[in-house]
Amino acid sequence: MPTFTIAEIEQAINVWRSRQASGEDAALCPKARHLADIYGEMIYTHVTAIDVSSLSAEQVKAVTTALYQQELPL
Repeated sequence: MPTFTIAEIEQAINVWRSRQASGEDAALCPKARHLADIYGEMIYTHVTAIDVSSLSAEQVKAVTTALYQQELPL
């Protein structure tokens, strides 16, 4: 089963953070927020990789778009 590592999740969060500005309250953009939830859970449970099947469609799209596409949508 395909997986994403914690490093890939972190990299995707950083891509979105650099691509889309935080809100006025310093909250993460929506795509980074979707990933931050799972990233925090992975840290808390000491998991180094997660099955793609356990992620939501939004989380999978946020990771794959950030990691594998040259041009990111706004």
